[in-house]
Amino acid sequence: MAKKILVVDDDIQTLKLVGLVLDRKGYEIIAAQEGKTALEKARAEDPDLVVLDIMMPDIDGYEVSRRLRADPDTADLPILMFTAKSEVEDKVAGFEAGADDFLTKPIHPQELLSRVEALLLRSARGRPAEKPATPNVVGFLGAKGGVGTTTLAVNAAVALAERDPPPAQEEQPQDNHVVVLAEMRSGMATAAFQLGLPEHDGLGQVLEKPIGQIDAAFIQAQLDEHQSGLLVLGSRTEPLGAVEPVSPDHAELIVRHLGAMASYLFLDLGVGLGEVNQRVLPRCRHVVIALEPDNVALALADKLLSQMNHTLNIPRHKISLIMIKRNRSATSFTKETIEEELKHNLVGMIPPAPELAFQSASQQSPMVKMHLDSLVVRQYKAFVENLIETL
Repeated sequence: MAKKILVVDDDIQTLKLVGLVLDRKGYEIIAAQEGKTALEKARAEDPDLVVLDIMMPDIDGYEVSRRLRADPDTADLPILMFTAKSEVEDKVAGFEAGADDFLTKPIHPQELLSRVEALLLRSARGRPAEKPATPNVVGFLGAKGGVGTTTLAVNAAVALAERDPPPAQEEQPQDNHVVVLAEMRSGMATAAFQLGLPEHDGLGQVLEKPIGQIDAAFIQAQLDEHQSGLLVLGSRTEPLGAVEPVSPDHAELIVRHLGAMASYLFLDLGVGLGEVNQRVLPRCRHVVIALEPDNVALALADKLLSQMNHTLNIPRHKISLIMIKRNRSATSFTKETIEEELKHNLVGMIPPAPELAFQSASQQSPMVKMHLDSLVVRQYKAFVENLIETL
């Protein structure tokens, strides 16, 4: 199979020249004239090498290189940077931004080919035999606001963090069982409060930094540890709109870095299919939709399932529905009625427990850490077991 090379330059003539030279040697060429387009194609096309110009109108080559290096999926991608400038300072800046080699315009075809071939050979020698397994990323999404999505994610994450590893893993170090819960909303966040953790806007700290300056170590430094062993990327409790919103690029970078370190990464995604969720949901191995047994929640869940399937191309077998009952009303829908209405199986039902919920909120301790023999705690744990089997 031909090696795939992404060529990035805002000058169409340079694109044609470089593309022609490489095409004649049998390489598959992908072209981009803007830095943003280059980043998108680097993720989507999985090239073997990038030939990258520095001077571009939107995002310059230095920043493109930094973002590629900051992304675990493209961190090892060979980068050949070229420019019309020949000053040593420009080359030093290029290498500091992550370039592997440098080529000065005007481009000589033989020199271009020799440097491309050398980089590809060097990359092949240094590449590991296989990449680590894809992390278990689970998104928690509410069919509508106020159904208890964060509470579900918090209790499920704590139950999983305290869960004994299966027999096949008992000889492995316990450190291998790393569970992370990340709040992906800037504002109206309550996970840290429910866990009794100190207020620490870890998400906000990440959002303040430019993409190119964020690495895995910085994101991990923003995590707080709960007594169960759960690691939490918390956010702020201010109203939505009162703080800086999460950008899709930051959200995707957080998921990539935390997913690479975690055995299980749970994402509290709130409600709806905004830009962030549209970017993040396709990266989830599984999505859990929380709903209530009422007409409004069912109608919204039906539309949500349809959009996720047809717009985001998420198959229904990668989506689980869980019903959260908050009162003991005899008029609410049954499990069978909901499954018939949505044409989708319910994987669990969390029964109403208003007294336990009140104690949990008052003591800032998740329900799965209280009254361990209660029905609601058993249901949370059963849901986690079902989820692990699904993954």
